[in-house]
Amino acid sequence: MILEAHFPQSKYDLGMEYGPIAPSWFVLPLAMLALLVVASHLIVLREHAIGKMPESRRQIRMVTGWVMIFTIPLVAYGFGIVSPTDEERFLLAWTCIIGLLAGIVLMACVDAINSIRLARKETREMRAELRDLLVQSYTQTSSQMERNG
Repeated sequence: MILEAHFPQSKYDLGMEYGPIAPSWFVLPLAMLALLVVASHLIVLREHAIGKMPESRRQIRMVTGWVMIFTIPLVAYGFGIVSPTDEERFLLAWTCIIGLLAGIVLMACVDAINSIRLARKETREMRAELRDLLVQSYTQTSSQMERNG
């Protein structure tokens, strides 16, 4: 409907039928590869990252990975299966894709803010430890000077 209003058949059609944005023989294998990579990442986060990274960071990345797991097939559908001439499905698919991608970007921002928070916490802890070591060193040095002095 919308395409016909902007591109009348007589002038722009040239007898060609509109298909998906990209060929599905190209899009679907790439989507499968991306799903394997993201699923592998989720397995590593679940099995091997416990104790090796802060729990808040691990949880944020697990949520982001699950959102990606749902986004990848939808992106493959939007690029390789649905045709722009099927306006309802095309608009619905791309609206969902944009929403999920916005969610992924939002989770990346949350991850960045969390990383800043963790870095500040670690900096405070290191400063406190350094302060304690300096106080301990000062007290040891002053007690040694009193004994020698």
